[in-house]
Parts: sequence; C-alpha cells; structure tokens
Amino acid sequence: MGPDMAAPFPDDRPRLTVILRDGSAAVLSPLVGSDRELLLEGLAGLSPESRYARFGEGRASFTAAELDYLADVDQRSHVAWGALVDDQVAGVGRYIVDPDQGCAEIAITVIDRFQGRGLARVLFEALAAVARGDGIEEFCFSVHPDNEPVLRILQGIDTTFDPEGELVVGRVPLVDVPAAELDDEARAVMARVRT
Repeated sequence: MGPDMAAPFPDDRPRLTVILRDGSAAVLSPLVGSDRELLLEGLAGLSPESRYARFGEGRASFTAAELDYLADVDQRSHVAWGALVDDQVAGVGRYIVDPDQGCAEIAITVIDRFQGRGLARVLFEALAAVARGDGIEEFCFSVHPDNEPVLRILQGIDTTFDPEGELVVGRVPLVDVPAAELDDEARAVMARVRT
C-alpha cells in the first residue's frame, strides 16, 4: 500500500494503492467534480441485476442533477472514494452525514467484473477511517434484499427489515469496526484533498 501519483485518474490528486485479496492492485482516490465521466463508466459496467440491487431499479443513466449530486461532494458531509483496478473504473464508496438520524448513510458499488476481490471491503475501510477521524460514530444503511454481496458483508451486524420500503436497514457503530492497515494513509490522502 502507499501513495501512487501515477495512477490513471485524470489529474494529480492524492491517491493510495491497496492490494486486493486476489493480488490485484486497487487505486483509491477521493472523488472530485471532474469525475462525472468515471461515474458514467461505472454505471455502464453494472449488469441490470447489479443496477437493480444498488438502485432498486435497472436504470441505465443518471439525470444531470443526479450526476451533479454524485460528483460534487464536499468530502466532509458527503465523502466519496473512487477505485480503479487495472486502469479501469472498478467501484465507488460514499457516505453522507445525516444529522437527523445521528449517523452517516453509507453506499458502496463495485462493478460486476471486479466483484469478489475484496474491493467493497477496502472501500468500506477507507470510508470508516475517514469517518472515525471526523468523529462520526455510526454508519447507517439501507440495502435491497436482493443485494446478496452486501448482505454477506453485513452478516453479524444489527439489521432490521423495513416492510414499508422493502429494504434491509441497519446501523454499524464505528467503534465495532476494527482499524484497518490503510487507516492512516486514507486519512492522510483525504486531508490533502480537503486543503
């Protein structure tokens, strides 16, 4: 692991490289507004089943307003990391602080061909590192019941079923999430982006 300034994000922002469980390297970097094209590439790389599991519908595009919302993050109340593997868009993880709920709502999406390598876990760890550093105490989530990869990650975490919204919802106290090897580097990269 370590900072990697040569990765193929379209600028020279800070990033870090993490080795996934299959030995491949993932390059993580906080999203910036110019990453709209990368977000569109990511959506195009999702199967209809993955789109449905992530969005609750098989959407094939974002509206301009949705794309603005996903790309224009402040990296404080809306934190987002993008991931590349083999120089290709591989995933994104984000959280949005919800003061009314007393938590940060987390969402992670991994492109189909990069699933099963541990990338979702790495994105989760990077988000958790930044959140803990910012004093956030809990992640909250809502997941479609067909999103089996995410539900496997959430095994053992306090969850409930929302029959009205037909979602699995829950909370993850960050004190229960062990520190990861990338914690210090993830916080350092985010601090450089925030300045």
